[in-house]
Amino acid sequence: MKKSLFLLLTSFASLFAAASFADIDIRSFETDEARDTYQALTRELRCPKCQNQDIADSNAPIAQDMRAQVHRLVEEGKSHEQVVDYMIERFGEFVTYKPKISSETYLLWYGPWFFVAIGLVAIVAMSRKKFMVAQRQGKQGSINLNSEEPVGQPGQSKSVKALLDKYTDD
Repeated sequence: MKKSLFLLLTSFASLFAAASFADIDIRSFETDEARDTYQALTRELRCPKCQNQDIADSNAPIAQDMRAQVHRLVEEGKSHEQVVDYMIERFGEFVTYKPKISSETYLLWYGPWFFVAIGLVAIVAMSRKKFMVAQRQGKQGSINLNSEEPVGQPGQSKSVKALLDKYTDD
């Protein structure tokens, strides 16, 4: 009984262990330079299915196919740029984290700077307007403390004096 239970548990353990090794990509390269190029490319290319994950870390089937293609192209002696261009041609500009500057990507590259510039112009315009209003009010409302004229609008002192005289309590 103990022996059959042990065999059953061992067979289940080996079954699960075999499944855990199924996802590992083991690739051989002729040179260390080719391996370094492969690793750099798989970190640079984005998985089309996994949105923001590179193909080196993705377990999606499309990422596995892309890694196989990168391996094949690197082994054929293609340069870094040639492999990236091939992947862009096949999967679109989305597969790179650094899209090239073109008429289609101007908004992506220069849009944020455009909105920052508009914001700075708006801030400067609003601060200048406030400064001009404050300066204008300062000229109109300048107070001469040496005069006998009370503080207020010009000509207002006579009407205030008349009201005060009218309601004085003797």
